[in-house]
Amino acid sequence: MKNRLLTLLLLLSLSSIFGQNTSGIIKYTVDLNSFYDLLSEKYENDPNNYILKINKELIKVASGFQYILEFNGTTSKFEINKGLAIGEKDRHYNMAIGLTGRGTYFTNLKTNKQLQLKEGYGDKTYIESNLNIDWTLTKETKKIGDFICYKATSYKELPSSKVLVTVWYAPQIPIAFGPKEYVGNLPGLVLEYEDNVVHFTASKIVLNPKKAITINWPEGKTISKEDYQKQNSESFSTLKENSGR
Repeated sequence: MKNRLLTLLLLLSLSSIFGQNTSGIIKYTVDLNSFYDLLSEKYENDPNNYILKINKELIKVASGFQYILEFNGTTSKFEINKGLAIGEKDRHYNMAIGLTGRGTYFTNLKTNKQLQLKEGYGDKTYIESNLNIDWTLTKETKKIGDFICYKATSYKELPSSKVLVTVWYAPQIPIAFGPKEYVGNLPGLVLEYEDNVVHFTASKIVLNPKKAITINWPEGKTISKEDYQKQNSESFSTLKENSGR
């Protein structure tokens, strides 16, 4: 256990050094098959259920999504490829992107902070959180593109349950960026991410591109993740009370 901890600390140290001198663009494909499988189990006795039909459409829409991770030094930006975001006003499009991940994620490994942009009614809010994911590293490997990747797991905390999160990271790219909020504290870049809803897989990896990557850390209204969740919970409770009158 002690040797394993020392190895992890060494790899994270190398990640910090490597990260100061590299940049890259990672493109990810998306699928919602895990989510559909969950629904299929729930409605296995009703295969023609309306919810299943709707989610078949969402899977089809999401399969055309592409997400992009850009990083330079110790900062990164992760968001949907807006150039491929066809049908933004379509109902199925908006439902699908609600499942795959809405907003833009800015990460700074040096300060151990992440900002997630939320937009609504013309207002921009940045949700601030710390990179404190507790990963369980395994020796299980698989190849993604040209890279040998290792499996790591963690759990996403929900109000009434926990959801398993699985990632595959590449120690050959020793910098702890990846999709969405599940980044940091890993000895490699995440090339695959999966939870009970969405599955991201790297389809194109470009390291140190000729064109410089510039990531401007956003400025604006910020709120802690805890306060944001509290506000949402209170708003939902108020809405529920009002609808019951």
